[in-house]
Order: sequence, then C-alpha cells, then structure tokens
Amino acid sequence: MVAVLAKANMLLLRVDMNRGDMLSQKRASILGALFLCFALLLGSPAKASLCSGASSGDLSAMERAKVKRVVDGDTIWLQDGRKVRLIGVNAPELGKKGRQSEPFSVLAKQRLIELVGDSALIYLKVGEEAKDRYGRLLAHVFTHKGVSAEVVLVREGLGFAIAIPPNIAMQDCLRQAQIEARTARRGVWNDVYYAPRSALNLKRSDTGFRVVTGRLERVILKPGSTWWLLFEGALAVMIPASGQEFFERKALQELVGRELIVSGWLIKKNLSAKQKAKKYKPYLMSVKHPAAFIAPLL
Repeated sequence: MVAVLAKANMLLLRVDMNRGDMLSQKRASILGALFLCFALLLGSPAKASLCSGASSGDLSAMERAKVKRVVDGDTIWLQDGRKVRLIGVNAPELGKKGRQSEPFSVLAKQRLIELVGDSALIYLKVGEEAKDRYGRLLAHVFTHKGVSAEVVLVREGLGFAIAIPPNIAMQDCLRQAQIEARTARRGVWNDVYYAPRSALNLKRSDTGFRVVTGRLERVILKPGSTWWLLFEGALAVMIPASGQEFFERKALQELVGRELIVSGWLIKKNLSAKQKAKKYKPYLMSVKHPAAFIAPLL
C-alpha cells in the first residue's frame, strides 16, 4: 500500500503550498481521492474501523473518562486530575509568555471542545508508552460516538500527524487523514506560516515544530550508531537507534539527490569552532518513524 501511495504522492511535490495554480489543485484533489481509495481498500480491517469510527466493541475495551476542560488543540484535563496528551497529532500552539498564538491554534482548541466538550464522557485508548516526560497520559481520544478526535483534527487541517514509537497503533489512519488535508489544502496546509522552510535558508526563528524541504545530499547509516540524513544547506536529520527498525536502509539510500519534505521538531545547535570547521549542520531534526516524511512517502 505504501509503495502505491508513495508513487502517486510524488506528484504532489509539484503543488507548492504558496501557489494558486487551480489546475494543480484539481490534479492534487484527484490524486488525494486515489490515495484514500487505495489506503482504505488495502488497509487492515481493524485500523480501517478506527479510522471511520470505533465500534461499541472497540469502545468497551477502552478506558472511560470525563473531561474537565480542553487546554488546547491536543491536550485535555480530565475530571480525575490527569492531563491527557493526544497521541498522533501536534496542534498549533496557543500564545503564552508574550508569544502570539499560531494560526489555527484557537480553531483547533474550539474544534476539540466541540468534539469532547466539558464534562463529556470520552474513551481513552492508552498508548503502549503511557506517559510522556512531563507526566501527561498519552492516549488516543474517542468521543462517546466512537469518533477519533485526532483523526478529525488532522483531516480538517487543524494539526499535523506525528508518529513517535511505540505509540503508532493508529498511524495509518492519521497518515491517510493528513494526505487528504494536504491534498485539499485545508487549514495549516493552506497557510504561508506553515509553508515548508527551505533547508538552504533556515533561521533561529524557524525552530519548533516545522515542515522543511530540501535536497538530500548524503546519508550515513553506520550499524550500531545514529543514522544521519544530511541535506544541502543547514539541516541534518537524525534517526536514533530506537527508530531504525521502522526504516529500510535501501529506501533511505535511494533518497540521495531527491527533494524531500520532512516534518518534526527543529532545533538550532550551538556548534563549537571545531564542529564549524568540519562543516557540521547547525539545524537538527530527530525522526523516529517514516511518517515524518511527507514526500515522498516511505
């Protein structure tokens, strides 16, 4: 399935997020429909079920909880005092500490409120890794009707699909939802603020969750060590040992020389004089799953 989607998805590289070419948009919409048809036909029944909605049987196996309030587009407080971080979606950030809210952050929060509401009964599919480093519960959130909150947010362009192993049970659903949103240019996929940053022109202000585009110039895949994907310009993508099992070495090697679009948390490294002399890349993005590659699909 991924191979079929990857071949067709490459055509979407021609549709730049800043263009207004209507013909390209129409072609992209047609391709998006094809993506979803192939994905739904070839996907596993269990995952397809959760994509379209959890059944009563699915819900009965999940934990029930009540919402106290929605914090933002990907975080909620429960009435029992626990804080839940939705798995598989990264919503735009609300403004705090003097910083302005990112585009669609308020809409993402409002949409999540519409989905789960205050005092509403929800169902939690807790992740294989149950808590993050901040102590938040990591879970997929379903409404009392079995609707996946994460899938809705991603499909409507109110958040980006993310994959952080081992919590990847619904990754196929979320990837399909993101393809649909990107093809239809919904929300974050139709706003210049979220347009892919070029690896050739990265700035410190670009740090945080970003979509970056660039030409891959070299890969370093040493056994027993961190893998590195070096882009033209200032970007180095690292694949830690914990994520390497999800990648095929040959597939990564075949990306050399190609234009890629990758998403994740971008950080700026403070290079030493020695590292600068060795031409280390000053910007780093760590990825642990092929879903971080928006184009081409891996």
